[in-house]
Amino acid sequence: MPWFVYAFMCAALLSAATLIEKRVLVKVHAIDYSASLAITSFVVSLPFLFFIDFSALSPSLLLLIFIASIFGALAFYLVAKGTRHLEISTVSPLLALSPGTTSLLAFFVLGEVLNWKNIAGIIFMVIGSYVLSMSSEKKLFEPLHLFARSHYIHFVLLSLILYSFGAILDRVIIHVFQVPIPVYLFFAHLFISILYIPIGFLFGGTFRGAMSAFKIAGPYIFLASIFTVGYRFFQMEALRLASVGLVSAIKRSSSFFITVIGGELFHEKNITRKAIASLVIIFGTLLIVL
Repeated sequence: MPWFVYAFMCAALLSAATLIEKRVLVKVHAIDYSASLAITSFVVSLPFLFFIDFSALSPSLLLLIFIASIFGALAFYLVAKGTRHLEISTVSPLLALSPGTTSLLAFFVLGEVLNWKNIAGIIFMVIGSYVLSMSSEKKLFEPLHLFARSHYIHFVLLSLILYSFGAILDRVIIHVFQVPIPVYLFFAHLFISILYIPIGFLFGGTFRGAMSAFKIAGPYIFLASIFTVGYRFFQMEALRLASVGLVSAIKRSSSFFITVIGGELFHEKNITRKAIASLVIIFGTLLIVL
C-alpha cells in the first residue's frame, strides 16, 4: 500500500481522537485524561505481544523507544492542557505547524533536504498561524500579545518541538533500525503509561484522578484509545516508507477538518477565518514536502 494511504488513514483517526479528546476535556482535567488514555492505550496495544520476537530486542533499542516515549508523553499532556483551555479550532491549526518544525529538525539531524520551497512553506505556515490568532482583522498586532501572554498557547508551541523530536526518533527507530511496528507500538505505549506516574506527580495528577476520569467518560476514553493506537500504527507504517516531513504533512492535514467540524460541534467563534488560516498552513505544508 502507498505511504500516503497510510498517512491519510492516520489523519482520519487522529481527527476522530482529537474531537473525542475535546469532548472529554470539558469535564476531565488534562493530566487525568492523559494518564487514563495512556493506560487504556497500553491495554489496547496488548495484542501486539503476539507479534513480538523478544530474542531480537536489545537494551539500546528499548532505550531509544523509551526516549521517544518521553517526548510523546510530555507533548500529549501539553496538547491536552491547551485543548482543555483553548478552542479546538485554535489548537488544531497550531499543531499543523509541526511539519515545519519537523522539517527544520530533520534537516539538521537527518540531513533531509530544505530548499527555497521549504522556506516559503514555513513562511506561509507562520502567516496562517498569525491570522489564526486574530480575533478581529482590525487588531493586527493582537497575536503578538496573545502569544506573549497565553500560557496555553506556549504549551501547544512547546509540544510542537517535542513532537518534532519524537517524529525524528520514530523515523530512526522504524526506518533506520527497522524495528518491527508491533514491537515499537507495544513498548512505546508501555513506557508512556509508566511515564505518567512521574508526570502525574509533577503536574498534580493522581491515580484516583485517572480512575475518576474513567468513571466520568470511560466509553469515550476507550474509543479514543482505539483511534490513538490506530493512528500511531498507520503513522509508523507511513514512516517506514516515506520521510518525516511528508508523513507529518499529511497527518496534520487533519487540522482543517478538526477546525471546521470541531468548531461547529463546540459552537466556537470565527470558524470561517480559522478554516482559511488552517488552509494557508496546509498550503505551506505542501510547499515544504512537495
